[in-house]
Amino acid sequence: MEKENFLSENLKACQRSRGMSLMEFAEELDVPKSTLRAILKDGNTTLETAIRIAGNMGIGLDRLVHDRQFSDKQLILEYLERAGNWFMSLPEETRGKIAGLIAEIWTLMGK
Repeated sequence: MEKENFLSENLKACQRSRGMSLMEFAEELDVPKSTLRAILKDGNTTLETAIRIAGNMGIGLDRLVHDRQFSDKQLILEYLERAGNWFMSLPEETRGKIAGLIAEIWTLMGK
């Protein structure tokens, strides 16, 4: 059974979540802008280019191309990162109070 190709969708979601222009994203992925534009259009590229893109993104090629839920996972991770950054910007006393409340919530949810 052949796996579906989600390369285009996953790259679009990643570009959108990072708020990058096509040029910025192409530079980050180390591919020409025209190549990235073509990949985003139809999801096809050479194996060498796909491997380079996955490597520059720090993820496995199979995940980038075949993971249907990649964009959802990417979005969740970005929200968690923002929440973590916000949490760490709070005064230590406030972080302690919030951590205690979260622990209480988890305890209540376990009952």
